[in-house]
Amino acid sequence: MAATILITGSTGLIGFRILLAALEAGHNVRYTVRSEEKAKVVSSNPAVQKLAPGERLSPVIIPDFTVDGAFDSALQGVTHVIHAGSPVPVPTYEPTTQIFQPTIKISRGLLSSALKSPSVKRVIITSSIVANLGPVPPPTPVSAATRVPLPDPIPSTFNNVFEAYLLGKVVELHNSDEFVKTKNPHFTVSHVVPGYVFGRNELALDANMVQTQNSSNNFLMLGLLGGEPPFPIHGGFAHIDDVADAHLRVAFLDPQPDGPKDFGIATKVDYDKLFDYVVKAFPKAVEEGIFKKGKLVTVPVNYDSSDIEKLLGGKLRSFESAVVDVAAQYLEKLGKEKA
Repeated sequence: MAATILITGSTGLIGFRILLAALEAGHNVRYTVRSEEKAKVVSSNPAVQKLAPGERLSPVIIPDFTVDGAFDSALQGVTHVIHAGSPVPVPTYEPTTQIFQPTIKISRGLLSSALKSPSVKRVIITSSIVANLGPVPPPTPVSAATRVPLPDPIPSTFNNVFEAYLLGKVVELHNSDEFVKTKNPHFTVSHVVPGYVFGRNELALDANMVQTQNSSNNFLMLGLLGGEPPFPIHGGFAHIDDVADAHLRVAFLDPQPDGPKDFGIATKVDYDKLFDYVVKAFPKAVEEGIFKKGKLVTVPVNYDSSDIEKLLGGKLRSFESAVVDVAAQYLEKLGKEKA
């Protein structure tokens, strides 16, 4: 029987890919956006149009996700919630008001609204491996079950957007754990915890968007076009297709008391190999100077993704496949041959 899934973050890389996967699986999908304009970004996208979802896809306009009760009406009749809509560390954002506070408020508000909707069975929240790793990744293995101790007191200001993003994710995990413990909700709550997510992004409609408006793929594009990100990148990667698959698998999972509640997805990767994969797959484009070797510095991490590998029934997609997917999309939008 088809479920009715509410998805947040549908105008972002992860949320949009989950939306496509949910429609492909035959589910009814509601997606939250802040405006009619944002709703059309989703509904008019060629990948959505190709699926011809009809009445199975509907937007819910919520101008401000952080206000109390923002999701009350949106959740009526919904069976599953996938919250992939937390802020990302955009350099121009104000760290406290545009990243840290919304990360916490939106998740808390969504859970509170779900308490008022008897139809909700499961709530899945997208986190990040930084929530398990903390400011300095430890040498010992961590997993989605790892909790970084909260600072005391919790800061109200931050030096940069990434610091605010990291602590927001840490606090959100603790808050959601406490919510389940104290509220004993009629639904179950789990987190999907990916590393840096790379892969084809159907929201990127032209070459410029692939290069500059491509979420975490922007880091790959810097490495493919001779650039360098402003900070080192954690060496834990997740392919966008695995991330979408993981969200839907976890959403329809019945968590067992002795089994995992949260699921991390991060394959160990060394970004020094990035350009080697491009040379191998697209030698002509490299020879023509379309692709130029940049520099991505890797922060080594030790992350255990064995639970999600068991759930997905095999090995996770490779970093090479994600690099090739992103590079191929760029060539496609440039009008160049892929091979």
